[in-house]
Amino acid sequence: MKIVIIGGTGLIGSNVAKKLRQLGHTVIAGSPSTGINALTGEGLSDALQNTDVVIDLSNSTSFEEAPAIQFFETVGRNILAAEISAGVKHHLILSIVGTHVMGW
Repeated sequence: MKIVIIGGTGLIGSNVAKKLRQLGHTVIAGSPSTGINALTGEGLSDALQNTDVVIDLSNSTSFEEAPAIQFFETVGRNILAAEISAGVKHHLILSIVGTHVMGW
């Protein structure tokens, strides 16, 4: 199975990529450093060709509310558009947004 991990070179992403590779999956670690920029869309469409699953582990570099919201909205739209174009069937996202409201 081909899996693209957006944020695949980060702390969580690199560990997820390692585990999935150990299970025999083809894993693409997507990040600006690997030529896949979900914020600008650069490299996204090409990376998602023939992809079965996208795992979104992206993270905003800003902790300020407005820039973080803009980041996640833009990245979400870019990933979704590329997924639709490529025919990706599964999307998984890890998010901690709103956990502070739950009191965790």
